[in-house]
Amino acid sequence: MKAIALALPLLLGVSWGLAAERPALPDANPAELLREAAPGNPAILAAQARLAAARHAPSQAEAPPDPEVSVAYTNDGLSSFTLGESEFAVLSLNWTQEIRGSNKRKQAGAVAYRSAQAAEKEVERVRLEVLSRVKSVYADLLRLDRTASLLEEIRGVLETLEETARRRYEVGEGIQESVLKAQTEILILEAESIRVAQDRQEAEARLNAAVGRSGGTPVGPAVIDLTGGPPGDLASLALAAVEGSPEIGVVQAEVQRFEASAELARLEQKPDYLWSASYQYRGDLDPMVMGMFGVRLPLHKERKQAQAVAQAESELAAARQELANLQITTQSTVRELASRAQRSARLLDLYRQGIVPQAETTLESARASYSVGRVGFLDLLNDLKALLEARRDEVSLEAERVQALAALEPLVGRELLSAPEGGDSSGGGHASLQ
Repeated sequence: MKAIALALPLLLGVSWGLAAERPALPDANPAELLREAAPGNPAILAAQARLAAARHAPSQAEAPPDPEVSVAYTNDGLSSFTLGESEFAVLSLNWTQEIRGSNKRKQAGAVAYRSAQAAEKEVERVRLEVLSRVKSVYADLLRLDRTASLLEEIRGVLETLEETARRRYEVGEGIQESVLKAQTEILILEAESIRVAQDRQEAEARLNAAVGRSGGTPVGPAVIDLTGGPPGDLASLALAAVEGSPEIGVVQAEVQRFEASAELARLEQKPDYLWSASYQYRGDLDPMVMGMFGVRLPLHKERKQAQAVAQAESELAAARQELANLQITTQSTVRELASRAQRSARLLDLYRQGIVPQAETTLESARASYSVGRVGFLDLLNDLKALLEARRDEVSLEAERVQALAALEPLVGRELLSAPEGGDSSGGGHASLQ
């Protein structure tokens, strides 16, 4: 059994080195990631292209109908070419023009303009959602990297304790259970570190996708904290969401578009006009001219134009209800996310100012007592595990706070988190446990 106990540390050291081995990369800079994502993410580029397309629509809708030009020839009989010989043989050039009322064309342009407004709001919504996703995934990456560093630090402490327990066992002052228990805890940390490494690979892939990179681009260690917090109280945030949310802005523009469409449908009940002119060439005979004025009558109004008005009004009513529902749900979501961010911040202060320092002090006291035989090994091990859990909770709470704020940004229509340009981390370091 002693041989097994002595061989385990060597085996663990080899497997730990293989799991932790990563190519040296520069630290991941969230400011650079956000700058890269803002103009280069395919979702943003697609929204910008749709906006550019929508801006070309109003001019087309307001333009008058294109004229129709035609050439026709009328011959008298089938036996010979009679142009210039018969008064019934003519070569005519015809011009036909449809006339839509200027109000109809202007209203059609208004419909297209509202669509462009919606596309403009959509660009801002997509941009904020992309940046929010980058910040959220970066926060998860930061949590995983700090958790990995914490596991490595705790493992170093466990190795020291395992070595101390082994020496005591070898000289008859300790029991083998302490050695085996320490090695078991090291194995548990080893398994956890493998899970964290796998989770990091997944977070790295999500971060690359959020930025708009190819999936295989490596991402260096995350060490820089995102700073910021919710401005004002919950009521002011909820009001800001109703007034500034790009998603609500998109639906508001859609409501205005449906209003313009309903008005256009009502205008379509009025008749359109057309006129045409024709010049008829008759060879040696005198030429002839012809003019025509016509009206396109809405004879099937009840089946066509009236139904179009009813359809447009129903779509408008649906859009208004969707807007009201979105405003309600957005305010509810803003309050929920803001409360989550505030709760995480309060708990984070409690952990940083009380729980973690207390757990560190308790561990140091237990180590001193263990060295003189006043505390058993299992008590010391439990204190170490309590410190590990406290510091892991601290790291998770910071990630939860940042992710809640990041999710708020697309809802309130502005950025709440900022990324420092430098490499300083404000995550709150702790004294070494070694």
